[in-house]
Amino acid sequence: MKNSKLIARNALLIYFAACLSFSAVIAYLSFSTGDNNISILIPLSPSLLAILVTFLGFGRRGQSEMFSGRFVGRLNLRWSLVALLLVPVVAAVGLLAHSFFGGPALGLRTTQLLPQVIVIVLISLGEEFGWRGLALPRLQERFSALNASLILGLVWGFWHFPGYLVGAGVPLAIPFAMFLLWIILATILITWVYNNTGGSILSAILMHSAANATFNYLPLLPEFVGQLTTFAIFLGLIFVVSVVVVALYGAKRLAR
Repeated sequence: MKNSKLIARNALLIYFAACLSFSAVIAYLSFSTGDNNISILIPLSPSLLAILVTFLGFGRRGQSEMFSGRFVGRLNLRWSLVALLLVPVVAAVGLLAHSFFGGPALGLRTTQLLPQVIVIVLISLGEEFGWRGLALPRLQERFSALNASLILGLVWGFWHFPGYLVGAGVPLAIPFAMFLLWIILATILITWVYNNTGGSILSAILMHSAANATFNYLPLLPEFVGQLTTFAIFLGLIFVVSVVVVALYGAKRLAR
C-alpha cells in the first residue's frame, strides 16, 4: 500500500525516468550487439511502461480509466478528420510550394501498404497510451496546456535521442535539433486535438499515425529526396499552424 501511494504521488517522474532509461538501454544493446531488431522495443515501451506504472500506482481502476474511460473521449467526425488530415495537408502544401522552385513533385513516394501501415499503427499504439494516456493529463494538472506540451515535447523528443544516435526509429539525415522542434510542435497540435475531444487517446493515435504515414508516403524526408529544404518548409508551415492554434484557442487550455 505504501509503495503504491509513493508511485501514485510520483507517477509522472517515475514514468519519464523509466521511458528515458529504457530507451537508452535498448539503444545501447542494439548498438553493442549490432542487432537493429532489438530497437523495435523502443517505440513499444511508452505504452507498456505506462500500463505498468498505472497498475502499480493506481491499480486496475486506473488501467480501466486509461483503456475505456478516456480512450474515445468526445472524439467526433470533425476532430477525427483534423487528426487524420492536418499533417498530410500541411505537408502537401509545402511540397506543392517547393515544387515550383525545383523541389520534388507532389505525389506518393510509394503505394506499398504492407508492412508499413501495420508498423505505423503499432508505433502509435506503443507510444500514445503513455504520452497522452498517462503523461499529458498529469502535466496539465500542474501546467497550462501549452507549457505541458512543451515539457512533454522535450521528453518525447529526447526519448528518441538514443535511437537517433544508433540510427533507429528516427528519420535519417535530419539534424536532431530540427527533429526535436518537429516533436515539440507536433505535441502542441496533438494536445490541441486531445483537449478538444475530451482527452481522447484515440485522437492522439490517429494524429500520430497520420504524421508517420505522411513521412512514409510523401517525398518529404531527406533520406528519400536527398535534401533538407523540403522538410524545412514543412516544419516552417507546422510552426505557423501551431502559432495560429495557440493564438486562437489560448495557451491555457488549447481548447474552447
